[in-house]
Amino acid sequence: MASALPVSVQATKYRLQVAAIDFGTTYSGYAFSFRTDFLENPLKILTNKCESQGGSATLVSMKTPSRVLFSPDGNFDSFGYDAEEKYLTLAMDEQHARWFYFKNFKMFLYETKVNTE
Repeated sequence: MASALPVSVQATKYRLQVAAIDFGTTYSGYAFSFRTDFLENPLKILTNKCESQGGSATLVSMKTPSRVLFSPDGNFDSFGYDAEEKYLTLAMDEQHARWFYFKNFKMFLYETKVNTE
């Protein structure tokens, strides 16, 4: 099947996979495509599927909240709905005080100055 999209053969010749990350202020998501799938059907794009349980309902979305949780020793623990749920559990058990939970932090990254010297 010939590609319906204007992508050069050279651009797909050596890459096994293409991925995109949407790192948003409130929600984040990702999508990817494998070269073999792209050559057969350029519109076959795989996305993340997030599920969150809220009461008796389950929310299904291609995006997850931009939340991140780090353990007391500063190691990455979880992101998105997983971070929200774990931090809530820690807080309910009064075990959250030493954990690092960040939400809606994207815009603060623009204010951060990095020393390149």
